[in-house]
Amino acid sequence: MEQLDARTFWTLVLVLLAGMAYRYIPRWQARSPFVEPAKVKARLDAGEDVVIVDVRTEYEFQGSSGHIEGAVNLPLGDLRARILARDRDLGDLKGQRILVYCQGETRAARAARQLRDAGFTRVMVLKGGFRAWRRTRGPIEKKP
Repeated sequence: MEQLDARTFWTLVLVLLAGMAYRYIPRWQARSPFVEPAKVKARLDAGEDVVIVDVRTEYEFQGSSGHIEGAVNLPLGDLRARILARDRDLGDLKGQRILVYCQGETRAARAARQLRDAGFTRVMVLKGGFRAWRRTRGPIEKKP
């Protein structure tokens, strides 16, 4: 087996670090806990009061894949404006436990950060997003 030259070695190291950064930067950025879909489902089944916020676009929310049952749609693109406008409906959620999700984790992490910065203290992010929720066969609602 040939030895790696220094350039190849450092290229591999950079690729590995970039991959790790891609996965963990959203989690650091969110400043909120990431919760496994199975744990969320168990909390909901136990009757825990959680406001579920889907930050995907309206098209994704209404689309054929559906959304988590009982979720409200607040697209990430609208969130900042609603926070800045001190939206009353949004403000009423400040003391409540909020679960934020998107298709994966990136948009949800950004939304969690914006909510935390605006004083929402009980924000969680669905680990793995809607894709992970579907894999665990959590309840999904689809519009007809």
